[in-house]
Amino acid sequence: MTNTEVHAIVAAMAPSPRAELRADTRLVADLAYDSVRLIELSIALERHFALAALDESRLAAVTTVGDVVDLVAEQLAAGDLGAGDLGAVR
Repeated sequence: MTNTEVHAIVAAMAPSPRAELRADTRLVADLAYDSVRLIELSIALERHFALAALDESRLAAVTTVGDVVDLVAEQLAAGDLGAGDLGAVR
């Protein structure tokens, strides 16, 4: 996983995209994400990185692009892979 991949997904789905995303770019205040769009973002991340469903309580704490990067990195490091990923079958 690279920051570039996460940034690309966040930017592509942002209702109000910015030319440059930084770790402190806020999803709601800066990129105009709403609750539905945040759910769609979590699903896109789960699918792209073959993650298991992201925990709702953990998602509630995600407010910046840096938080999204950290969350994906944590899930990958913990091996929280979805059933669709071949790594989960091992």
